[in-house]
Amino acid sequence: MIDRTTKAPDEPATRELYRDRGEFVAWWHIRNPIQVRFESLNKIPGCNWKSKLGAANVFKGQVSFTYWDFGAESFEDLACAGVVDLHVSHSAVPLVAAPDETSSPMDPSCEGWPPPECPVYGVDFSGGEEGRCGNRKIWVATWLPGKNVGLRCGWTENTADKICRRDLPGLINRGPGWWSLDFPFGIAKETACALKLNSWQEWLGWCGREGDPTMLRDEARELTKRAGVPWGQRRQVDKDNQTTWFPLFEQLYRQTIYGAREVLLPLSKEGPCILPWGWMALQKPTVLVEGFPGATVRDHLLRRRVSYKGDTGAHRTARKAILKALKSSPFVMPIPDDVATKAIEDQEGDALDALVLLLGSWISLRLPVDRWKQQLARLDGCDSTVEGWFLRLSPRLTQTVKTHLAVR
Repeated sequence: MIDRTTKAPDEPATRELYRDRGEFVAWWHIRNPIQVRFESLNKIPGCNWKSKLGAANVFKGQVSFTYWDFGAESFEDLACAGVVDLHVSHSAVPLVAAPDETSSPMDPSCEGWPPPECPVYGVDFSGGEEGRCGNRKIWVATWLPGKNVGLRCGWTENTADKICRRDLPGLINRGPGWWSLDFPFGIAKETACALKLNSWQEWLGWCGREGDPTMLRDEARELTKRAGVPWGQRRQVDKDNQTTWFPLFEQLYRQTIYGAREVLLPLSKEGPCILPWGWMALQKPTVLVEGFPGATVRDHLLRRRVSYKGDTGAHRTARKAILKALKSSPFVMPIPDDVATKAIEDQEGDALDALVLLLGSWISLRLPVDRWKQQLARLDGCDSTVEGWFLRLSPRLTQTVKTHLAVR
């Protein structure tokens, strides 16, 4: 059975995610879940609750998440099937199909790419709660030339090594190289217009005003409503990459506003190159780009959508598959076992995201300068420079990078 309640679960990750839950008004608690394994897709009874298709036509050898109608099957009937990471509690439930861990998304005959000639970094950012020991959801991955990949969490009992959001500008300035951070660097031009912002710099200044992110988010929602602008307006780069969240979405707005306020705003005054706006300063030793781990996994690592953030066996298998892709041709990232273990054991996927962001940094630095110039010119041509752009690792773009490598 499923219970509806207005009280948030007493669990740390949920409390942080929905700390200021806004329009979220209820939770559904699944009671008495059972775990079931079926011998094959054809053995799964019922159908997708919406399309009415059977399992063999829904799951196509990739990780999927769907709501399933088991029809007249009882809990006892399902329980007789065995045990696996499938939680069943009602006629319409989440159903997760795991990828084949032994399959590799990369062609083993692909030629390996040369390692980066300068340091690359990946920062899994967080707008969550911080304390004396730092921020437990900030992870920083490092790949220095000739070295193995390193990984550290922002939360540590040794407070000298902790990382809070405000520590990141100093950390970035002390580490020349290419940095990829996973929060939106800008907002949709329609939203900016409603806020009476005419440039990306004005957006940073707006985020740097007094008040917490929730207050600013609420103000932005009211102003967009008055201007007749849809609240869920996405940037063009979000539409192009088929992302589901817009920069001020309930579960993202803290990252967006804190990222602009505590990272981009101070760094924009101190001199690092922030792309695509600062493409003319690419000769600077420190460069920042926006990253999107989910799109990188989908488009270039596993080449399919995958759910890897969670505590089920399917989620764990997906994390292992992503790590295998990072360590395989053509990237062959030197990820040591202890780092891989951290990424696999982190059920929230933040540690793994930091490693995936290394790939965004690495390929960004290999992208021809003209490509960044063209992107800014395109944004300027449609009065959208406030939106920014993040690298999509499409096959066409990958070929551009490979060609650039051959020329070099």
